[in-house]
Amino acid sequence: MILTEKHIQLLKDINRYSRIKRYHGLLPRKECFMFDDAVLESLQESGIVEEGVIFTRCGSNPTGYRIAEHAKEELKKLGVDFSDHGGDWDKVKEEEVITLDQLEKEHIDALVDVYHFSKTNKFGGMAPTDIMDDYDKAVIDYLYDAGYIFQIKVKGKNVKYEKGFVLSDKSMKILKQLGYAM
Repeated sequence: MILTEKHIQLLKDINRYSRIKRYHGLLPRKECFMFDDAVLESLQESGIVEEGVIFTRCGSNPTGYRIAEHAKEELKKLGVDFSDHGGDWDKVKEEEVITLDQLEKEHIDALVDVYHFSKTNKFGGMAPTDIMDDYDKAVIDYLYDAGYIFQIKVKGKNVKYEKGFVLSDKSMKILKQLGYAM
């Protein structure tokens, strides 16, 4: 198989998730939205990438991907270097160096509102979906797809709001950086 630049970038992204315990070392399927499905499928067909399941407490158990053990050595022989674990990846993990990526004012406003709604006792620690429906769907979809917010569902006889959004750690770091959160 001839590896293109897109193949290499996807492999590097998959490798970056290999040390994240909460994802069981797998790159979640939803994080592959930037890549063409054909690129991922070709890597799977050639046996370089394996598909697995990320077991979660909520039971959603999303699909994830990892580099096959036998493929790591072969890729190393071909000159694909996965040793750049430092650099940008470490900077992203640091609290002080979170960038605003592709966030515009509407995205920041929505994050601030999710933060404040989730602090209100009435809403049970989340920004209710019915309130967030007033926002542009594209804004909320982007925040969800890019991992800035998570959608949760809560059940129970005393629960008033069953569906809502909460912020990810990435969003909290951005809001702290901008002075919206403590």
